[in-house]
Amino acid sequence: MSAEKKIIDIKESIKRHVAMLRPFFPKRAVISIGNYASDLLHESPVFVDKTGEFILFIRKENQNVPRKFPGGEEINFVDIDEKADTHYWFNVQRYVSENDDIVEKLKRKPIEELNGAVLVASTGEGVGSALLPELISRFKEGNVNAVAFAVLPSNLQPADAQFNALWSMAACSQNGFTQILIDRDALESYVGVNRKGEILKGSSVFNYIMEIALSNDSFVQEFCELTKSFHLKMFTVLSATGASLKVYGSIRNVLDAALLRPLGLFDLSTASMLYVVVRVPLRLKDKFSRGKIELAVDEWFKEKTSLKAAFLSEPIYVDDGSDRLDIVMFVGGFDLANRVATLNGKAKEIIAYSAKNGFVKEKEWKELISHLVN
Repeated sequence: MSAEKKIIDIKESIKRHVAMLRPFFPKRAVISIGNYASDLLHESPVFVDKTGEFILFIRKENQNVPRKFPGGEEINFVDIDEKADTHYWFNVQRYVSENDDIVEKLKRKPIEELNGAVLVASTGEGVGSALLPELISRFKEGNVNAVAFAVLPSNLQPADAQFNALWSMAACSQNGFTQILIDRDALESYVGVNRKGEILKGSSVFNYIMEIALSNDSFVQEFCELTKSFHLKMFTVLSATGASLKVYGSIRNVLDAALLRPLGLFDLSTASMLYVVVRVPLRLKDKFSRGKIELAVDEWFKEKTSLKAAFLSEPIYVDDGSDRLDIVMFVGGFDLANRVATLNGKAKEIIAYSAKNGFVKEKEWKELISHLVN
């Protein structure tokens, strides 16, 4: 080996060593829980070079799953033994109670030093269903604000997935934890565009919305403050991405378009709460100030429902030369009775099976579900 090559190798070695010694104090965590949630976020460009973000994937161990993002960044994993039974939420609860290793792995992560956390869970799976309320509880105990996205199973998935999702929704609700519901069917059928006018579909839609939300450093704190004040249980998302003003002409028309493509099934007329994140071209800052956008949104919603509160976060202004708006609306406080009845009906055979075999008690199950509708 040449002397020059040796010097280059030594320099690279020193750089790697210094990087390992440099303390890392992330401001916020993004935690993916479950296989589908991890697959959803793995291709996300949101986490590339995000030094202020602590990224953690919790899923069943699988050697074929990439351990890095496409850009080469390492992913922190907490793996659940591939031989473990994780079919239902109660299987995962038993596994966690009998295996200290997963708890110890989580304790070694810097979750209690964070300013906030965003959790994404595929609740149709045992892992996502069981660990979502568990992790929210852990953050709450550490006085860390956490925003939870619960991806609900497709209508085409079998009853066991509906059972897991229903339990997770109810367990979170019972403990006073707010969730943002995302219907998998609505997500995977969604077609939109980004700020460049490129087509967004499926997972790219969710990642784009995550990018907008995470671009706002105050997102977690503001959202949690709003939900705590009104003790709300569920939200969902209305969004209009990459909406060209040349095409739509006004914010009102952009909002009309968002209503056509909700990411969760709900009755807007029963909604009572709104949190909005907007991304606007810098050159249109005067035309679309926070006050002007707020008035346009308030006027639009007055025709649809009676809101108890609406909060528009400080707009994110980007200097990209486009005329495209990104609007993400988190709508909450809507009636859940029809959704709960539908899930309960789909899962009734699994509920009966679980009660017969002692995994749940019928009286306790009914009491748990009552937290979703009362």
